[in-house]
Amino acid sequence: MNMHRPQRLLANRWIVVALIGLFGLQFSVTSAVAQDGSSAEEVRIKKKKVQQMFNKGKKAAQSDNYGQAADTFEQALSLAREVEWEQAIQMSQDFLVKSLTQAGTKANKQENYEQAVSYYNRALKYVDNDPSVHYNRGLALINIEDRTEAGLEALQKAVDIGNQTGNTRVAGRATERIRSEFLAKASKALQGDNPSQEQINAALDALDKMREYVDPSAKSLFYRATALSKDGEHQQAIQTAREGLNMHQGSRSDAAKYYYVIGESQFTLGSKAEACQTFKNAAYGDYEARASHYLKNECDDL
Repeated sequence: MNMHRPQRLLANRWIVVALIGLFGLQFSVTSAVAQDGSSAEEVRIKKKKVQQMFNKGKKAAQSDNYGQAADTFEQALSLAREVEWEQAIQMSQDFLVKSLTQAGTKANKQENYEQAVSYYNRALKYVDNDPSVHYNRGLALINIEDRTEAGLEALQKAVDIGNQTGNTRVAGRATERIRSEFLAKASKALQGDNPSQEQINAALDALDKMREYVDPSAKSLFYRATALSKDGEHQQAIQTAREGLNMHQGSRSDAAKYYYVIGESQFTLGSKAEACQTFKNAAYGDYEARASHYLKNECDDL
């Protein structure tokens, strides 16, 4: 599957828009005079150069050379500012930012994360209220050694700006990426049937840290309940697992893991009859064998 095709199509669409706008620039090329004392002829020559730069930037973008396109549009922006050509200033900046974000996306896909960050940093000099720029910058940073914290902060900014501007799609994706970073740590720490106290603490620390950025999810509550159960905090484990179960929206097989944590904690606390009822709801999917073991060996006398 060609993973680059959607980005290529997006680039081509905004190039068409650039060309439409360019016609508008051509029609007004002789209609304005700069306020810095430049002669009408000097202004006309500089405006002509802006048009030429737009053409050059367009060709570079069509060839997927977004870095070169960005450099060209940046030059066009500088020249448009010299002659105070407002229409060209706005267009140059718009297509400069689009070129930089496309260049960053391309670098991200090629796992050239440092370069991707440099493109996004340049884009943010011109536009700071686009959550997708912060989101993609966060994705790049989080893949660079010792830059995880900066990546999480960028993703958090994407969440905040996305919610403020109504871009809930990007805000949601950034939220899930933040969660996945900490859930991966918790999951890794809790691997095996008998994690050490150090591993349990590592899982709980990761889940606590996650709350500094985003609200808990059903999945994070499952890992917290599991860690609490392994830590001997069975009442808290039951309560936390039930909270996760209330938030859960998946299948019965997926819900089984919450019931299993609840059942084990109930059994450990001596509530055998209650635990056996709970294990009936846990006997699905990946937890069917484990729950069935309790039902056959511990609940057969009920």
